[in-house]
Amino acid sequence: MTVRSPLSAIAAPDGTQSQARAGRPIRMLPVLAGLAGVIAAFCIVVAWFPSALWGTPIQGIDAPAHYYFVRKLLNHGPSVLLTLQSNDGFYPPLFHVCAALLVAIGGALGIPAFTGSMAVMDAVNCVWILGAGLLWPLGMLLLCRYFFRRASVVTRCILAFAVPVLAVSSGANPYQMLYAGPLLSYGFASNLLPFLMLATLHFMDAITDTRAERNERNERLLKTGLLTLLAFVVVAGAQPKMMFTYILVMLPFVLVRLPWKLIAAVFAGLAVCAVGFFIFAVNIYKNSRYFHPEQWFHTHKPAMTLPTSLTYAFSDGMVTGDPAKGLISFNVPTVAGRAMIALLVFAIVAAIAAVVMNLVPFVPRSKVVRGLGAADRPDVALGKDALALLLAFGFVLFVFECGATLTGAIPNVVTAAWYRNEVRTMTMLPLGILPLIAFAGACLDRWVIRVRNAGDDSVRGGSAMAASAEAGRTVVVSAETPSAVASHAVTGSAMTARVVASRAVSAICASLMVAVLIGAQTVNPVKAMMAESLTNAASLEKSDPNEQLTTAKFDALKRMVGVTGTDALIISDPLNGSMYATALFNANMLYPVYNPQDTIHGKIFGQVERDFASGDSATMLGNACGINPSQPTYFLTMGPQAPSLEFQFKAQFNQFHDAALIAKYVESGALKPVTSLDLTTYGDYAADWALYQLNCPAR
Repeated sequence: MTVRSPLSAIAAPDGTQSQARAGRPIRMLPVLAGLAGVIAAFCIVVAWFPSALWGTPIQGIDAPAHYYFVRKLLNHGPSVLLTLQSNDGFYPPLFHVCAALLVAIGGALGIPAFTGSMAVMDAVNCVWILGAGLLWPLGMLLLCRYFFRRASVVTRCILAFAVPVLAVSSGANPYQMLYAGPLLSYGFASNLLPFLMLATLHFMDAITDTRAERNERNERLLKTGLLTLLAFVVVAGAQPKMMFTYILVMLPFVLVRLPWKLIAAVFAGLAVCAVGFFIFAVNIYKNSRYFHPEQWFHTHKPAMTLPTSLTYAFSDGMVTGDPAKGLISFNVPTVAGRAMIALLVFAIVAAIAAVVMNLVPFVPRSKVVRGLGAADRPDVALGKDALALLLAFGFVLFVFECGATLTGAIPNVVTAAWYRNEVRTMTMLPLGILPLIAFAGACLDRWVIRVRNAGDDSVRGGSAMAASAEAGRTVVVSAETPSAVASHAVTGSAMTARVVASRAVSAICASLMVAVLIGAQTVNPVKAMMAESLTNAASLEKSDPNEQLTTAKFDALKRMVGVTGTDALIISDPLNGSMYATALFNANMLYPVYNPQDTIHGKIFGQVERDFASGDSATMLGNACGINPSQPTYFLTMGPQAPSLEFQFKAQFNQFHDAALIAKYVESGALKPVTSLDLTTYGDYAADWALYQLNCPAR
């Protein structure tokens, strides 16, 4: 290893130092372009975010659960970090910890948004924007930069700006995670995943680097290994299920980069984990269909046809269609979508060419790309990256198609980790598409530079030979190799044609990129419809008074908590909208989520349901009154279940709507109407709205 003396810089010529200083601003241009791209991406996300969600909760079947988790952290602190579920089960806490910290810090600083009853809702919005508008585009920029870091300054600047904007141009991610569910933890983990992928790639580089000295290599292994472990823990803290996506996308790099012994070790580890997970699932979630995968997800129906899903995938969600049929029916690419399809096809072709030229030994490279000269040697590392990216995109596309279109045992097994649903698999599309496009951009840059250099060499060689002929000399004045001299024999017109072709391809790709960047922000029906749907759902002014949260229900829940306080236990069907009482007013609802599980400490949920359905007053009061004996226990009726809340097992709450059963309990004295709170004044639809106190025996 060469050791440079500290005096070498002093002894260096002034020209060398001045050139280095002059080169620093140029090297900073890609960094500045990337910063501009991330800022632009953040502005795009903020501009898209529905303003109606400030001051009102997101209305979706999973939304109250996320608000409840934040409330639980605020009420009980770190002791409930691993027991956020209503049954004290585990739920990944990172997203909710961030929101709770924001409420705590913002409240301490007196920031109005984090001091009122909407503090939790606004904090959740801020954390989502942070993840979608900053972490996601920044992570994709750093990940994609790994594949174009050796390109020219101009190409690096273009891609550094384009990648973050492209990352927030798709309807697949991050917007889908707010629109569907919302799947806030899963979306947050998706936003963090690029950082883990990047750390893993650098860790693989350290493993396969045999040129470095032992101490240097060990130090690099330690640093990259610790960084990968840290990123792994962070992503797992956001959502452990994201590891399935991580394995899917990174497995091709393991296959093409690592030695066979390490590959075998990785597969052995995956096999052990798979067996362990299967044993866990069989023992915890009892089911007779485990060995009959064709019967799994028997209620699932494919959401898309094959042409629709392929169009959605290749256009990265930039499609349009009939809004009346829903987003999943959109199958006509927009202008930006057509440009994205063309870019992706070019990227695939470029990656295939890189594989053929660098990994296939019998391909005559001088014939594949003429004019590159003898200096054009196979770049095995480049070919391996190309192959890994192609495989990663293929894996992602296959899983997405299995979730969105295909049926049967194999699709059931393949997509089981993603709940046999196209929503979660959509988030993987940018992870397969954008790195491939970035890699293709670097390949195009490399080709253009080589063609240009080959043309320059040809011109210089031809001029030198002509000068020798005029002097009547037969000595070759070039000291180049015979193959290089042979390359100079290429006619000027042919070389000019190649230069023109390279420039034309570059211009076409640049035009397509501009079309995507601008078109996706001006006409993007998927994103627009998602924003409109979220806005309509958040509105309290609804035509159907039985919807999950209306102006009347908001006021009724607020008045109810004014009577009961935040410590008394309140029983109600969560699907009538009462579960929002915890999110909005910190009420102590027995069912603060739509699906209270009866595992771990959740047996009481099923017991109260069965006791209420028994018709026996003593039985009904038994378990319910024992949950929080130091406080009163109430029962709330607030209309039927909201039609927009679809839950497979919603019949388990039917007894809470049985008017005859409720009247029987009132007649027996087990339920006492709270006369100080009249909830029937909102209209005819509220005729049966009432708050009752359970006549619990003295303890």
